[in-house]
Formats: sequence, structure tokens, C-alpha cells
Amino acid sequence: MRIAVLGDIHSNLEALTAVLEKTKQLGCDKYVCIGDIVGYNANPHECLEIVRSLDLLAVVMGNHDSYTGNMRELVGFNLQAAKAVEWTREQLSEEELDWLRKLPMKEEVFLGSPSVRFSIVHSTMDNPNMWGYIFDRFTAAASMQYQWTPLCFFGHTHTPLAFIKTDTVTGGIYDTLKLEPNHKYLINVGSVGQPRDRDPRAAFAVYDVEAGEVTLQRVEYDVESSQKKILAAGLPSRLAERLAVGR
Repeated sequence: MRIAVLGDIHSNLEALTAVLEKTKQLGCDKYVCIGDIVGYNANPHECLEIVRSLDLLAVVMGNHDSYTGNMRELVGFNLQAAKAVEWTREQLSEEELDWLRKLPMKEEVFLGSPSVRFSIVHSTMDNPNMWGYIFDRFTAAASMQYQWTPLCFFGHTHTPLAFIKTDTVTGGIYDTLKLEPNHKYLINVGSVGQPRDRDPRAAFAVYDVEAGEVTLQRVEYDVESSQKKILAAGLPSRLAERLAVGR
């Protein structure tokens, strides 16, 4: 079994389409989504429709999903993100908004054997509804104290990083991780729709269950088309500009 782990799609249809084509080429037969399907970009309905049609093992709520679906006051959002959330609310049906607001904060997936199980969360395992960021081994260690599975996938920072716990917690960038017994892994799969690690290509991860490996994947997509849609929708131009530089 090969599982594609997608997240921070952020209404970017061009990126999502390119990623799903790549998952087919790689032989992925199952999917999980670590949240933020909507926000920032110009195709929230289409991206929701596609994600909901996938053979999903699990999906969790991201902060943009929460603020969009729950019509919450946009506390802590910068002006550009807030405008995108307000615009997104107007594009979705009540049924779609209801689906977003009912998403869980975190999930555990069991694949037959007790040793083959993993968790997914958008932000942190310790306080998933507070939308904290994991950028270093200290915040990773705090989250791992509440991680009951050997492997956990997360997002929110739009930056692919992996943290490994043995006696201590270490972390950094990764390409392929071989999962070892008696280790705990906390892996950020990057962003499909708005990368922020200075690489504009869409990012996602593949978990090869039989091989016991997690591989980071990067995919080129039609950035220019995504940018044109953002501008045509009247969304902030900065949201279009950043796609070309991965920031």
C-alpha cells in the first residue's frame, strides 16, 4: 500500500491536479489529508469536491477550514488571509461549509497490524485547536508527548520537515525517511497549494507501508494560471505573487 499524504491545498486547483496525476504515476492507492483544503487561492469548491472524491483513509481540519466553515471571527489572521477566508465563505454551499466545520482535529489510522498505525493533525498534537506552529525540536517534542502512534503527519507551516525521537528529538529537512523500530516520527508533508520553503513546486509525501518509508515529492504545476485566477477573483495580489517564489 502506498498512501499519498496531502495538505495545505488552499484552493489551488492547478497544484492539486498536478499532484494527483503524480500520485497515480507513483501507484498511490489511498489518501490522507492533513487539512487546509481551502483558503488563499481561487478554487475552493473544486478542490473540496476533488478531495472528497478520493479514497480517503482520514482527513482533519485545518485553521482555514475551521474559520471558513465555522464563520468564526478572524482573530490572528493577517489582512490577506482574512480577505481570502471571507471570499471563500461566499463561494461554498451550506453543505460544503457544514462538511468543513464537522472535520475532526486529529485522527489515528490503523492498517490491520498494531505496528502499522499513524496519526494526522494539522498543527500540533498537544493543542490542535490552538493552531500552534512546529518549526524546531522543542515544539516538536511538546507535540510528541501527545503522539501515541510511532508516526504522525502534520502541516500548517507549509515547510517540509521531519522530527525523530529516540532518547532526544532531532529534526531537519528530508527526502526519504526509513522508519525504524522504537523511533517516533513527526513529519510535515509541506504544502500542495502554497509552499513556503522557497521552492514553488507543490509538495506532498508518500508513505510506502510495505517498505516502511516516507518520501517527500515535489511537482511542477501551472503557477501562472493559479495567479491569474487569484487576480480575477479580486483576491490580494500578494497571494498570487508568492506562488512564484515559494514564500
